[in-house]
Amino acid sequence: MKQIVQYLVAVFLILNPFLQANSQTTTATSGNFNLGSTWSSPNQLANGITIQPGHTITVPTGSVFYSGKINFSGTGRLQLVGTGKWMPGPAIASLKSCKEILNFYPMSPSGQYTIDPDGTGTLPSTNCYCDMTTDGGGWTLVLNYLHRGGTDPALKTFTTSLPVLGSTSLGVDESASTTSWGHTAPSYLNAFIFSELRFYGATNAHTRVIHFKTTHANTINYFRTGSGSMTNINTSFATLPSHSAFLPNSAANFFSNEGNLAMTNFPFWLSGTYHWGIKGHNYRWEVDDFNNSASWNTHHQIWIR
Repeated sequence: MKQIVQYLVAVFLILNPFLQANSQTTTATSGNFNLGSTWSSPNQLANGITIQPGHTITVPTGSVFYSGKINFSGTGRLQLVGTGKWMPGPAIASLKSCKEILNFYPMSPSGQYTIDPDGTGTLPSTNCYCDMTTDGGGWTLVLNYLHRGGTDPALKTFTTSLPVLGSTSLGVDESASTTSWGHTAPSYLNAFIFSELRFYGATNAHTRVIHFKTTHANTINYFRTGSGSMTNINTSFATLPSHSAFLPNSAANFFSNEGNLAMTNFPFWLSGTYHWGIKGHNYRWEVDDFNNSASWNTHHQIWIR
């Protein structure tokens, strides 16, 4: 009898696919569609939505609301104001970057997502970490090293996937992680469409923080190919609110043609003074300083958008 019931349930679900999809929907009370606080699970909007009884979701004029199937519960309704409209949105896993996710689903929170860097191309989908808040959001993490002082572990180069965010607390040792420790190889980074880079660096050796973004063509090309350098980054960047470091403004020296180590082995520095080094020269972990060692806790990140 139990087997018959299980079979009937399976057939019922197959014949009623909305019930399966609805298990992943997010519900809404009232408010503007593009505010995350309106939705119970804003990262699930692509799978479908439920508007609760007595509530109205408003799409203001000039806006487009993308989502999966809409379920109107009771008197729940969708209000399109002026030229505001609703369109069925693409599956998040079909999108190419965190920026594309934010373009279609502007209420998406920071966190892990699955993306497809070349769309219908030959590359497989990959997990990624999206920062959806800093400087407008849409940043995809491509380098993450949270290093504990007094250790000098090996780097990891991702050739078919991306690192994701783990801890952000200085002093945590993430070197054993297979997911949150590492950086993206130029060969793989070149599969992504982006026009901006964001750098973040912190250490317990001092209180200064590196945090800036750039559209510098030399740097983007260097990280895409492993050839060239970051020369002139000191004249082409914009600081972000937490930035207090001397780099990149003081940068006058640039390693070049470092291949897979383009992002890590002293891509920009001021001789004997301030450095960006991630196991630089195979033993130095430095953030806007020159300690010539691996003694201090450090955290380095690079993001693309």
